[in-house]
Amino acid sequence: MKSLEFRIRKLHVNTDADKRLQKRQPSRIYVNLDALIELTASADGGHPVYVEKVSASPDEPPVRHEATLWKAPEKLDKSVTQMYDAFRDACDLRLGDTVRITALGGSLPDAEDVVLEQIPTKEGTPPDPLPLEDLPGWEVFLAGRLSQVEHVHGGLAFKNLFLRGPERSFVVASVNRRRTGNARYLDRKTRLTVATAAQAGRPTDGVSSSARRLAVTGIRGLDAQIKRLNEILGCFDESSASRAKLLYPGIVIHGGNGTGKTMLLNSIARTGWGTVFRIEYHEKLSEIQEIFQRAMLQQPSIVLIDQLERLIDKDRSNRAAVIRALCQALDALATDAATGWGIPQVVVVATCLDYTTDVPKDLKDPGRFTSEIYLPLPDVDSRREILASFDLRVTPDQEQDLLRHLSERTHAYNGKDLRRLVGEAHQIACIRSRGTSAAPPDEPQMNGVSSHDGDQVEDGATSTPAPFTCLPADYHEALRLVRPSAMHDINLKPPPVRWDDIGGQESVKKSLRRAVRLSSEPPEILSRVFDRPPKGFLLYGPPGCSKTMAAQAMATESGLNFFAVKGAELLNMYVGETERAVRRLFQRAREVSPSMIFFDEIDSIAGQRSGFGSSPSSSSSSSSPSGPGGGSSHGVNVLTTLLNEMDGFEALHGVVVLAATNRPQALDPALLRPGRFDELIYVSPPDAAARRAIFAKVAARRRMHPDVDVDRLARDTDGYSGAEIMGICAAAGAAAYERYEAGGELVITMHDLESAIRNQKKQITKEMLNGYEEWERQFRKY
Repeated sequence: MKSLEFRIRKLHVNTDADKRLQKRQPSRIYVNLDALIELTASADGGHPVYVEKVSASPDEPPVRHEATLWKAPEKLDKSVTQMYDAFRDACDLRLGDTVRITALGGSLPDAEDVVLEQIPTKEGTPPDPLPLEDLPGWEVFLAGRLSQVEHVHGGLAFKNLFLRGPERSFVVASVNRRRTGNARYLDRKTRLTVATAAQAGRPTDGVSSSARRLAVTGIRGLDAQIKRLNEILGCFDESSASRAKLLYPGIVIHGGNGTGKTMLLNSIARTGWGTVFRIEYHEKLSEIQEIFQRAMLQQPSIVLIDQLERLIDKDRSNRAAVIRALCQALDALATDAATGWGIPQVVVVATCLDYTTDVPKDLKDPGRFTSEIYLPLPDVDSRREILASFDLRVTPDQEQDLLRHLSERTHAYNGKDLRRLVGEAHQIACIRSRGTSAAPPDEPQMNGVSSHDGDQVEDGATSTPAPFTCLPADYHEALRLVRPSAMHDINLKPPPVRWDDIGGQESVKKSLRRAVRLSSEPPEILSRVFDRPPKGFLLYGPPGCSKTMAAQAMATESGLNFFAVKGAELLNMYVGETERAVRRLFQRAREVSPSMIFFDEIDSIAGQRSGFGSSPSSSSSSSSPSGPGGGSSHGVNVLTTLLNEMDGFEALHGVVVLAATNRPQALDPALLRPGRFDELIYVSPPDAAARRAIFAKVAARRRMHPDVDVDRLARDTDGYSGAEIMGICAAAGAAAYERYEAGGELVITMHDLESAIRNQKKQITKEMLNGYEEWERQFRKY
């Protein structure tokens, strides 16, 4: 919005035409043609503007008044402006004052409502109270006076009027609920109200506050969030008499997909409190600026921005300009809040997935998007509330048990998932009761709001089929078909590995089973024996020794929601994206707890900040300080993010963090301190019993010759990893198949297995094992 400063000079009103124009459009402000073009980019008059006094005293904050800008009828200097005396008095301006004029863009809005108050007829003498029975007559009388005015502004006075009783004088207290507003008066369309003594001083539209109250109601399952939202919205809805000067609060509603962000925006729009403007993510910069200008002119108004992160996406070529335009619009509202009679009646609400990462720091400055409301995934009580708002279509004696069962079984489901679940159950019931050719039933209501209005049909009408009843079994089947969307994107469903599939490693299994029990134990139980229950477990050891399989078995056997990522996959070519991915990973795990995060190859992202250690072991010496996890500022930022998430600002109750590495020497020591990876679990090469168990499991699944000696195979593979033993079995199977193709019997012999053992090179060396022992001793000294 363009602004220029001017000095006020006297405007002479001499001719009858000038006097008529002064009466019809008293809020005109005149400048010379060059200034008009510079401010509005047009030589045409009538553009809406703000005018405010420029004061050298910080104790005298300016007040913005709305007016229209025109080319001066006489020759003026570019630094001079003129206005009618009555408007200048209404704005408390004097000849010679310096004012700042700011172009708003758009056109002058219509006056939807105008409120007048009685003023004293003599200096210092309060007006006589206006009898209530006289109000209708005065409103008709004043409407006749206003019908002669084309542009009505706050402060416009009508003095020494006589209808019945003593003379009275009135002043326009507000236009469109703004004391300093200016709009086009429409005879017999603009709503006119004369305020009584009890209403004087309040920006009212003549309608009771309950009729247009800015508050969201009728949504179940978000009680705490709705309460907080209505507290913030209440700052815009109170009268000026009871409103203190507050910092303007732009609102951001954030949370995962399907948690109700768009639903809340629509609920705010449905309050009917003000004109609703929506900014879509594809809007042009000029369109965004115009929407804010129109909203400021048509107060009360509501500006809704759904998916803010898409509006300011990093791939947008003018992203910086869009962010700057949002900052300027919010700053203008903050300035009005600081200098006017209260917060402007322009509510700006945006949504995004994550306030921390999606909202740039410039938009978080005071007076911008400072109020944030987080919508979590619903807990069991909230899920019960949401489900209860739907039409479950079961018999009354089944409803409570079904609600309890569904709310307990729908862990990690969001509101949309629950609606899909109920809709799927209705579909199942419909097909069961009326055949596969039946049309699908209506979607269920979500949080008390129906997705279809649906006309009602009188009883007995043949066009509407009789309502059907669902069975609990329909919902049980729907649970099998509808999975929570929170687990669709970064969740990797583990292969169905079980503890019995891993030979040996009993101490590893015992430690991981205990980790699962700790994650599900109530906090009040754990507090009796722990100040900080263990939450991080590091699996380390030679490659091929079942570290990843142990994590998969832990996820399969425990039933925890499983998030698995390779450290190398988190690295991103864009600085900052890896840190965002780490934060998002932990946030999602907290939302769907109890859950498990598994970092495979964690050394890729958690290397030492000063370069990797210089251990004499072979596994350590293979690391490099130039690796992605260490040395660079990018690696330091990723490591810092990981440390903060594990032991920083938010508790990880119900979340187990499991990591695996072949190179523990490469890890930064800070990650191994108490409160992060509390327990270090060495996954050693399989011992004789474990090797025998592996061969026995393979023999049970495949066709083996009677001469195969499992005990001998276990002795001959001393020092081999589990992966190498599986490779030996695979090679023996390939040899057996080649013999079968040549006409022999399809069976694995002892000779096949012995040959495969001779050809399989050991990857685990004695030096490597000594390196792990040395690292453990060094770490414990640390």
